[in-house]
Amino acid sequence: MSIVILRPTHKIKASQQAFSHAGLTAVGVALQTLLPADDIGYIVQSANIGQAKHIIFTSQRAACLSLPFIPELPSQTYLYAVGPSTFETIAQWTNQHPFWCNNHQIMLPDVRHFTSEGLLALAPLQKARLCSENPENIVIVKGLNGRSTLHETLLERGANVIECAVYSRENLPVPEATHSWVMADIKTMVTTSSEQLQQAFKVFPKAWLISLQWVVVSERTALAAKQLGITKIYIANGASDAALIEKVQSI
Repeated sequence: MSIVILRPTHKIKASQQAFSHAGLTAVGVALQTLLPADDIGYIVQSANIGQAKHIIFTSQRAACLSLPFIPELPSQTYLYAVGPSTFETIAQWTNQHPFWCNNHQIMLPDVRHFTSEGLLALAPLQKARLCSENPENIVIVKGLNGRSTLHETLLERGANVIECAVYSRENLPVPEATHSWVMADIKTMVTTSSEQLQQAFKVFPKAWLISLQWVVVSERTALAAKQLGITKIYIANGASDAALIEKVQSI
Protein backbone atom coordinates (compact mmCIF):
# COMPACT_ATOMS: atom_id res chain seq x y z
CA MET A 1 0.00 0.00 0.00
CA SER A 2 1.38 3.44 -0.84
CA ILE A 3 -1.42 6.03 -0.97
CA VAL A 4 -3.84 7.55 1.55
CA ILE A 5 -6.81 9.41 0.06
CA LEU A 6 -8.28 11.91 2.52
CA ARG A 7 -11.97 12.37 1.76
CA PRO A 8 -15.17 12.92 3.77
CA THR A 9 -16.88 9.72 4.89
CA HIS A 10 -19.37 9.55 2.01
CA LYS A 11 -16.58 9.60 -0.60
CA ILE A 12 -13.81 7.35 0.71
CA LYS A 13 -15.17 4.06 -0.66
CA ALA A 14 -15.77 5.33 -4.20
CA SER A 15 -12.37 7.06 -4.31
CA GLN A 16 -10.54 3.99 -3.04
CA GLN A 17 -12.25 1.84 -5.65
CA ALA A 18 -11.39 4.30 -8.43
CA PHE A 19 -7.70 4.23 -7.45
CA SER A 20 -7.80 0.44 -7.26
CA HIS A 21 -9.32 0.18 -10.75
CA ALA A 22 -6.47 2.38 -11.99
CA GLY A 23 -3.98 -0.12 -10.60
CA LEU A 24 -3.02 1.97 -7.57
CA THR A 25 -2.82 0.56 -4.07
CA ALA A 26 -4.65 3.01 -1.82
CA VAL A 27 -6.75 3.34 1.31
CA GLY A 28 -9.55 5.87 1.73
CA VAL A 29 -9.40 7.66 5.06
CA ALA A 30 -12.03 10.05 6.43
CA LEU A 31 -11.12 12.59 9.09
CA GLN A 32 -14.39 14.48 8.65
CA THR A 33 -18.03 13.81 7.87
CA LEU A 34 -20.48 16.21 6.23
CA LEU A 35 -23.74 16.77 8.08
CA PRO A 36 -26.78 18.26 6.30
CA ALA A 37 -28.23 21.38 7.93
CA ASP A 38 -31.38 20.88 9.99
CA ASP A 39 -33.74 22.89 7.79
CA ILE A 40 -32.29 23.29 4.31
CA GLY A 41 -35.56 24.50 2.85
CA TYR A 42 -35.69 27.41 5.28
CA ILE A 43 -32.00 28.21 4.72
CA VAL A 44 -32.47 28.34 0.95
CA GLN A 45 -35.60 30.46 1.28
CA SER A 46 -33.86 32.87 3.68
CA ALA A 47 -31.05 33.41 1.15
CA ASN A 48 -33.58 34.83 -1.37
CA ILE A 49 -31.98 32.57 -3.93
CA GLY A 50 -34.75 33.17 -6.44
CA GLN A 51 -33.72 36.85 -6.59
CA ALA A 52 -30.03 36.15 -7.24
CA LYS A 53 -28.37 37.00 -10.55
CA HIS A 54 -25.60 34.49 -9.83
CA ILE A 55 -25.83 31.17 -7.93
CA ILE A 56 -22.53 29.45 -7.19
CA PHE A 57 -22.44 25.81 -6.08
CA THR A 58 -19.11 25.13 -4.39
CA SER A 59 -19.38 21.34 -4.14
CA GLN A 60 -21.38 18.38 -5.36
CA ARG A 61 -22.75 17.95 -1.84
CA ALA A 62 -23.96 21.56 -1.77
CA ALA A 63 -25.78 21.04 -5.07
CA CYS A 64 -27.35 17.72 -4.06
CA LEU A 65 -28.72 19.10 -0.80
CA SER A 66 -29.98 22.45 -2.07
CA LEU A 67 -31.41 21.82 -5.54
CA PRO A 68 -34.71 20.25 -4.35
CA PHE A 69 -35.47 23.46 -2.42
CA ILE A 70 -34.52 26.06 -5.05
CA PRO A 71 -37.54 27.61 -6.80
CA GLU A 72 -37.88 28.08 -10.54
CA LEU A 73 -35.29 30.64 -11.59
CA PRO A 74 -35.52 33.66 -13.93
CA SER A 75 -33.99 33.15 -17.36
CA GLN A 76 -31.23 35.71 -16.67
CA THR A 77 -29.81 33.79 -13.68
CA TYR A 78 -26.25 32.50 -14.04
CA LEU A 79 -25.41 29.09 -12.52
CA TYR A 80 -21.86 28.07 -11.61
CA ALA A 81 -20.27 24.74 -10.68
CA VAL A 82 -16.84 24.59 -9.08
CA GLY A 83 -15.93 21.34 -10.84
CA PRO A 84 -17.11 18.49 -13.09
CA SER A 85 -18.91 16.48 -10.38
CA THR A 86 -20.89 19.53 -9.29
CA PHE A 87 -21.58 20.40 -12.92
CA GLU A 88 -22.90 16.89 -13.59
CA THR A 89 -25.21 17.05 -10.56
CA ILE A 90 -26.71 20.37 -11.69
CA ALA A 91 -26.99 19.16 -15.29
CA GLN A 92 -28.85 16.02 -14.22
CA TRP A 93 -31.27 18.12 -12.18
CA THR A 94 -31.96 20.51 -15.05
CA ASN A 95 -32.57 17.59 -17.40
CA GLN A 96 -35.15 16.18 -14.99
CA HIS A 97 -36.74 19.59 -14.37
CA PRO A 98 -36.29 21.54 -17.65
CA PHE A 99 -38.65 24.38 -16.72
CA TRP A 100 -36.83 24.98 -13.44
CA CYS A 101 -33.83 26.59 -15.09
CA ASN A 102 -35.29 28.08 -18.28
CA ASN A 103 -32.38 26.60 -20.29
CA HIS A 104 -29.68 28.35 -18.27
CA GLN A 105 -26.08 27.82 -19.20
CA ILE A 106 -24.14 26.22 -16.35
CA MET A 107 -20.71 27.79 -16.11
CA LEU A 108 -17.57 25.85 -15.22
CA PRO A 109 -14.00 27.11 -14.64
CA ASP A 110 -11.15 26.28 -16.99
CA VAL A 111 -10.15 22.62 -16.86
CA ARG A 112 -7.01 23.36 -14.84
CA HIS A 113 -8.72 25.67 -12.37
CA PHE A 114 -11.57 23.84 -10.63
CA THR A 115 -11.15 26.07 -7.57
CA SER A 116 -12.48 29.27 -6.04
CA GLU A 117 -9.87 31.13 -8.04
CA GLY A 118 -11.11 29.44 -11.20
CA LEU A 119 -14.66 30.58 -10.50
CA LEU A 120 -13.46 34.12 -9.82
CA ALA A 121 -11.77 34.20 -13.23
CA LEU A 122 -15.06 33.69 -15.10
CA ALA A 123 -16.20 36.72 -17.11
CA PRO A 124 -19.62 37.35 -15.45
CA LEU A 125 -17.97 37.55 -12.03
CA GLN A 126 -15.47 40.28 -12.91
CA LYS A 127 -15.60 43.64 -11.11
CA ALA A 128 -16.61 45.54 -14.25
CA ARG A 129 -19.74 43.39 -14.51
CA LEU A 130 -20.63 43.25 -10.80
CA CYS A 131 -19.92 46.80 -9.65
CA SER A 132 -22.59 49.21 -10.83
CA GLU A 133 -25.26 51.55 -9.52
CA ASN A 134 -27.28 48.41 -8.76
CA PRO A 135 -24.86 45.78 -7.42
CA GLU A 136 -25.69 42.25 -8.53
CA ASN A 137 -26.87 39.65 -6.04
CA ILE A 138 -24.82 36.48 -5.62
CA VAL A 139 -25.72 33.43 -3.54
CA ILE A 140 -22.94 30.98 -2.68
CA VAL A 141 -24.33 27.52 -1.86
CA LYS A 142 -21.68 25.88 0.30
CA GLY A 143 -20.65 24.17 3.49
CA LEU A 144 -20.45 26.10 6.74
CA ASN A 145 -17.19 28.08 7.06
CA GLY A 146 -15.86 27.03 3.65
CA ARG A 147 -14.76 29.07 0.59
CA SER A 148 -14.02 32.36 2.39
CA THR A 149 -11.84 33.55 -0.51
CA LEU A 150 -14.81 33.40 -2.87
CA HIS A 151 -17.05 35.43 -0.57
CA GLU A 152 -14.44 38.06 0.29
CA THR A 153 -13.32 38.64 -3.30
CA LEU A 154 -16.86 39.02 -4.65
CA LEU A 155 -17.63 41.55 -1.92
CA GLU A 156 -14.50 43.48 -2.90
CA ARG A 157 -15.75 43.48 -6.51
CA GLY A 158 -18.92 45.26 -5.43
CA ALA A 159 -21.50 42.47 -5.39
CA ASN A 160 -24.12 41.74 -2.75
CA VAL A 161 -23.13 38.30 -1.47
CA ILE A 162 -25.22 35.90 0.60
CA GLU A 163 -23.91 32.57 1.84
CA CYS A 164 -26.28 29.61 1.88
CA ALA A 165 -24.63 26.97 4.09
CA VAL A 166 -26.49 23.68 3.64
CA TYR A 167 -24.07 21.38 5.47
CA SER A 168 -21.31 21.44 8.05
CA ARG A 169 -18.07 19.53 8.49
CA GLU A 170 -17.61 17.56 11.68
CA ASN A 171 -14.26 16.14 12.69
CA LEU A 172 -14.45 12.44 13.50
CA PRO A 173 -13.21 11.34 16.94
CA VAL A 174 -11.41 8.44 15.24
CA PRO A 175 -10.45 8.32 11.55
CA GLU A 176 -12.57 6.02 9.40
CA ALA A 177 -10.81 3.89 6.77
CA THR A 178 -11.93 1.64 3.95
CA HIS A 179 -9.64 -1.08 5.31
CA SER A 180 -6.75 -1.55 7.72
CA TRP A 181 -3.43 0.12 6.99
CA VAL A 182 -0.14 1.09 8.63
CA MET A 183 1.76 4.36 8.30
CA ALA A 184 5.01 2.63 7.31
CA ASP A 185 3.44 1.52 4.02
CA ILE A 186 2.40 5.00 2.93
CA LYS A 187 4.36 7.08 0.44
CA THR A 188 1.73 9.54 -0.84
CA MET A 189 -1.08 11.51 0.79
CA VAL A 190 -3.93 12.92 -1.30
CA THR A 191 -6.24 15.64 -0.01
CA THR A 192 -8.96 17.70 -1.69
CA SER A 193 -9.28 20.51 0.85
CA SER A 194 -7.29 22.67 3.23
CA GLU A 195 -9.62 21.61 6.06
CA GLN A 196 -8.61 17.97 5.65
CA LEU A 197 -4.96 18.97 5.45
CA GLN A 198 -5.18 20.90 8.72
CA GLN A 199 -7.07 18.09 10.42
CA ALA A 200 -4.46 15.53 9.35
CA PHE A 201 -1.86 17.44 11.36
CA LYS A 202 -4.08 17.16 14.44
CA VAL A 203 -4.49 13.41 14.02
CA PHE A 204 -1.19 12.04 12.70
CA PRO A 205 2.47 12.69 13.67
CA LYS A 206 3.87 15.77 11.96
CA ALA A 207 7.23 14.13 11.28
CA TRP A 208 5.50 11.39 9.32
CA LEU A 209 3.22 13.75 7.41
CA ILE A 210 6.01 16.04 6.22
CA SER A 211 8.02 13.02 5.03
CA LEU A 212 5.33 12.12 2.49
CA GLN A 213 4.64 13.46 -0.97
CA TRP A 214 1.31 15.26 -1.13
CA VAL A 215 -1.19 15.71 -3.94
CA VAL A 216 -3.51 18.70 -3.45
CA VAL A 217 -6.04 20.44 -5.70
CA SER A 218 -5.27 24.17 -5.46
CA GLU A 219 -2.45 26.67 -5.08
CA ARG A 220 -4.08 27.79 -1.83
CA THR A 221 -3.89 24.30 -0.31
CA ALA A 222 -0.36 23.90 -1.63
CA LEU A 223 0.66 27.09 0.20
CA ALA A 224 -0.99 25.84 3.40
CA ALA A 225 0.89 22.56 3.05
CA LYS A 226 4.19 24.37 2.56
CA GLN A 227 3.55 26.47 5.68
CA LEU A 228 3.05 23.25 7.65
CA GLY A 229 6.49 22.02 6.58
CA ILE A 230 5.61 19.78 3.64
CA THR A 231 8.15 20.02 0.82
CA LYS A 232 6.98 17.47 -1.78
CA ILE A 233 3.75 19.00 -3.10
CA TYR A 234 1.98 18.32 -6.40
CA ILE A 235 -1.18 20.08 -7.63
CA ALA A 236 -3.82 18.05 -9.47
CA ASN A 237 -6.06 19.54 -12.17
CA GLY A 238 -9.17 19.17 -10.04
CA ALA A 239 -10.69 17.23 -7.17
CA SER A 240 -12.25 14.41 -9.19
CA ASP A 241 -10.88 10.92 -8.73
CA ALA A 242 -9.73 10.93 -12.36
CA ALA A 243 -7.73 14.13 -11.89
CA LEU A 244 -6.19 12.88 -8.64
CA ILE A 245 -5.25 9.54 -10.20
CA GLU A 246 -3.69 11.27 -13.21
CA LYS A 247 -1.47 13.37 -10.94
CA VAL A 248 -0.47 10.45 -8.70
CA GLN A 249 0.49 8.40 -11.76
CA SER A 250 2.66 11.24 -13.05
CA ILE A 251 4.88 11.58 -9.97
